[in-house]
Amino acid sequence: MFRLILPSLLALVPVALAAPPSPMQADQKDPSKPPKVYVVPLGLDGKGQMGADIHSSIYEKVVKDIQDKKPDLLVLSLDSAERGRREYSGAERDSLGERGVNNSEDLRKLLALFKKDVGDVPQVMWVQDSVGFGTLLAFAWPNMYTKSDARLGGLAKVSLQAKSNDREVERKWLAAAMSIANGCLESGGHPTVIGTAMMDPERMLSVSFKGRKFDWTGDRNGTFLIDGDPSRVANFDARTAEDFGLSDGTADSLDDVMFMLGYRAYDDTLVKGGQDGTKIVGDYIAAWRKAWEDSQASFGEYERMASSGDPKELVKARKALEAVQGAMERFPAVELRWRMKGLSKPQVEGLLKQLKEKAKPAKGGSRGGGGGMGR
Repeated sequence: MFRLILPSLLALVPVALAAPPSPMQADQKDPSKPPKVYVVPLGLDGKGQMGADIHSSIYEKVVKDIQDKKPDLLVLSLDSAERGRREYSGAERDSLGERGVNNSEDLRKLLALFKKDVGDVPQVMWVQDSVGFGTLLAFAWPNMYTKSDARLGGLAKVSLQAKSNDREVERKWLAAAMSIANGCLESGGHPTVIGTAMMDPERMLSVSFKGRKFDWTGDRNGTFLIDGDPSRVANFDARTAEDFGLSDGTADSLDDVMFMLGYRAYDDTLVKGGQDGTKIVGDYIAAWRKAWEDSQASFGEYERMASSGDPKELVKARKALEAVQGAMERFPAVELRWRMKGLSKPQVEGLLKQLKEKAKPAKGGSRGGGGGMGR
């Protein structure tokens, strides 16, 4: 099914001023046909924890689906804001458990899936909202659009993770962390001086215009001062990202994105039929979060039963703990959540070993002590 686009006012002005056709059209195998679009959610409906909701394990399945369905264009929709807006409080993503992790190995794997394994399918990044490590993903694509209320920041976490009592150690850790993170900006064709200023509060950032191009510098000497405060990092929103050329424009709907790319119609068969990545990612997020809730209940049952001397209760405790272990093995996201609470896979294995020892008949008919998280 072809969808004809009636663009919003947000999209009309940028396209009216645009000169050459989008590079997406140049890359399309048959530019004369409306492109078949496939949406890839990177986070969905406010659930976009890096390392959990956004993890390479599920996107391996998404990429396989893309290879099977052969769309003409990928729209990567990023929704990864672990810090809420001022107007609401107590939201789920404001909790410690919703904060993302900087897993550079998984990030590299995730980028490789779309940069290499997908092949030559044109791709565009569409940022719904991004505060935290997800912002590295936003900058990893050269063609980026943002929703009108999107944020683009939160990378101060990189420097916070490098904190150490030893200033020299901290300096080396920060340099290494920023080098890895800036690889995402390089992948998207953005100057690393921007990433550095977004990660390290001591770095400044300003920009000047050279014709139609932007000249970014890590000092206060540019025409526009982005960040001159040594106590904070640089952050952007939809407006500043567009004003300073980081995004290609503001788009509040998929229609807006396609119109700004230069299309007056597109094939939305996969999108409207639920046959793009939305269902795959949505089902995964629902599944791992359900497994996380169930594993917490199972661990509570283990804690209640583990102190018993009754062999039947100890069997129940072992089964409950094995359920936690199984959830960790099925979903890296569940393992991440447990590690954030102070319980690792090796610790679970140790607790299971303790239960087996406790279940053995002891000399004199007595049994050993109970277990726990060891906190």
